[in-house]
Amino acid sequence: MDEYREAVKEFYRVYRPLQKKHNLRMHSRFSIYDDGFIEIWEYTGEQRGKCVCKVKEEKDVECYKRATEALQSYGREREGVRHEQRAG
Repeated sequence: MDEYREAVKEFYRVYRPLQKKHNLRMHSRFSIYDDGFIEIWEYTGEQRGKCVCKVKEEKDVECYKRATEALQSYGREREGVRHEQRAG
């Protein structure tokens, strides 16, 4: 259970700042039948935009870990875009 708690804690540590900064929304579902998924999308107002992450795993812990990795990559990518826009 500790591994699960740590994975969820790390996911939200990465997700929350990005959520506020880039207007992200998450949809997730986990069940007792070992089929969980997390989807995260960018929104402009009420209009859904780019899919940031779509992860489907049998184990909840793995799902959160992969989603965290995807969010970290997204954050690095977005920071790179911002730096390029400033330089240009």
